[in-house]
Amino acid sequence: MKSIRILLTAVGLLYGASDWAAAAEVNFKVTDIPGHFFDLDGMDNPYKATRSLAIVPPGTKINFWQDIGGVKVAESKHTVTSLLWPSTALPGERIDQVSANQDNHDVTLTTPGLYVYLCKLHPYMLGAVIVDNPATTTINSQGKTVPAYDIGDQLTLLVKREVTDTNLTFDSNSNLGLRALRAFFIVTTPSNWKDYTKVGQPYKPAYPAVPVVVTGGAVVPDLNAALQATFDGDTIAAQKKPAINGIGEIWVDTQFELSEKKGPNFPGTMTVVSATSWNVKRKIALPEQKMNHGHNFWPSHDQKEIYQTEWQGNSLYVINRSNGKLIQELDLINGSEVGSKGIKCHDPAHVMTRVDTQQVHTGCNGDDGVLELNRLPNGMLQVNRLISMQDPAHPTKQTQPHAHWMGFDGHHMVTPNSNSADSTLYEFTGLTTGQVLSKHETGAVSIASGMMPDSSKYYVTNYLGHSISVMNGPHVLTNYTGTGGLKGAGPYQPGEKIKDINLLQGYDPKTGCTAACVDGLIGGFPVQIPVSPDGKFAITGNTLGGTISIVDTATDTLVRLIPCDPGCHGVNFGAKKGGGYYAYVTPKFANRLIVLDYDPGNLGTVENVKANAQIVGAVVLENDNVPKDDQIIGNKGQGSQGVMPIPNVYNGWVQKLPGSYKAQLTKEQRNPIGKKGHKHHGDDDDHDE
Repeated sequence: MKSIRILLTAVGLLYGASDWAAAAEVNFKVTDIPGHFFDLDGMDNPYKATRSLAIVPPGTKINFWQDIGGVKVAESKHTVTSLLWPSTALPGERIDQVSANQDNHDVTLTTPGLYVYLCKLHPYMLGAVIVDNPATTTINSQGKTVPAYDIGDQLTLLVKREVTDTNLTFDSNSNLGLRALRAFFIVTTPSNWKDYTKVGQPYKPAYPAVPVVVTGGAVVPDLNAALQATFDGDTIAAQKKPAINGIGEIWVDTQFELSEKKGPNFPGTMTVVSATSWNVKRKIALPEQKMNHGHNFWPSHDQKEIYQTEWQGNSLYVINRSNGKLIQELDLINGSEVGSKGIKCHDPAHVMTRVDTQQVHTGCNGDDGVLELNRLPNGMLQVNRLISMQDPAHPTKQTQPHAHWMGFDGHHMVTPNSNSADSTLYEFTGLTTGQVLSKHETGAVSIASGMMPDSSKYYVTNYLGHSISVMNGPHVLTNYTGTGGLKGAGPYQPGEKIKDINLLQGYDPKTGCTAACVDGLIGGFPVQIPVSPDGKFAITGNTLGGTISIVDTATDTLVRLIPCDPGCHGVNFGAKKGGGYYAYVTPKFANRLIVLDYDPGNLGTVENVKANAQIVGAVVLENDNVPKDDQIIGNKGQGSQGVMPIPNVYNGWVQKLPGSYKAQLTKEQRNPIGKKGHKHHGDDDDHDE
């Protein structure tokens, strides 16, 4: 067990709540506690439900503690990055770390207004400060003089790649201003997360019922009333089972769920859902290992083992899929294997296997590369090497790769580099060698990727860029036929950006959606973006808009936006019984798994998607009356991020499935892009083509 896990309990004794209140400065602890990641730990503020908002006078020093008296507050690396600030703020009132670390940081704030901070590794980690002159008051409905909190005339949102770039500035009294406030109070207030056990009740998060000074000195008399009237009030629906079954099961990382033996410092469970009964089957917390924010899965080729990352920790786990038991924990920081090779892998985020070798690759989100592990005959893993995602000819700041994707034939890998705002295309040329084929810019906080089933091109989501970058695959492209936003007629070199797809198209930050908005909705803060196994559509979860976006890969255009839940995040494709696929979608701040039938009838046409794509079912993940290894005590079913259907039906992997799984699939599902895809794998046991 890692030593930090023993020391964490001392933090509260070293720096108790009374110290916060007495200090002349404001102190945030940077923690792993869901919803309280930037934690004031009891410091007095007008809105008691969140521990992540400070109200301070001008000239206050804001400290962000990751190390208190030599004790690390949290296991993982983080950044403290300015996300939102008053447009008149001085450059010195912003923070933009060069790389993730476990250091302390501080900034002194003088300019009045709202400041919001996030971690670029874990962008649901939010903290905020309102610099307010105590003389700012208003008269309430009872005729009394009360404080009015000044959030600034205009606000600036980080959307560009570098701190010196032009970002988005907008009126605080605007649709985007209200959206930003609403998002903050949902993310940092667990009681505001959407609970699908409360069937029939209106979903109305509670916000501070305080006056707020906005653009032009206008006063919003009651922020709670303004936000609820603008965004909230939909009725929480009952679970609905899809009429057509899926195949196998779906593994979901309920990352914020709390269990008894681990407590709030080590949240997270794996929740296993049946794709036929549409019920929760199992909960796995790994209490002895203190699995911390388990984030993403991938199965072994025979589907016997599940590989599980620990995003706000430093371990990779191998799980027996059939019974949920731990097979192996690999400590990627202090383990003897990594130490003997001089390797450290902080914050492993996503994990995938390589088709041709069965090797396992996990992105080291707190570092600069991807860790490669060999699969042994007994199903366990052995560290092989750390692969840098830097182009040796063009080194830049720490890459911090997050959700990488592997090519269908094992020849290539792509990474979205969240810190350097670019993407690496890596080419494998053997078991111990390889090369960075290219590294091209994408957008701010590039967080996830997905490849076409023939590796011809790939997609990268830019979390703070509110966009999807369409990138060329490993071969020169001369006949791109997509529409709009082209750099030129081509050719496009390997890994080069072809275009960006704007997920805020038609959106006016002041007034909201215009007629140009797709389905009257917006995307924004996009996360996972897998491509369907047949290569026809790419689907993304959008955190800002709380929507699911569907992109037509033939034209690389946004064709649908579908309402999701707060914090819409994870997406992966699973086989639908009788043919076609479901997209399984997970939201961070709602406790259900969404089943999206994006192409009913499996017609494969944009017209069908536009007319008929719909959510056909959902599974409430709160249910813990199932086999489990620890008692669930809080945030039940919440924090869903990683999602992985079993069996794995992506091209390349589907051909490696055992016969028992193949027998449940249609001919088209067994070879989703036809003979070309089949031929690349020499899979001679499938003779029905």
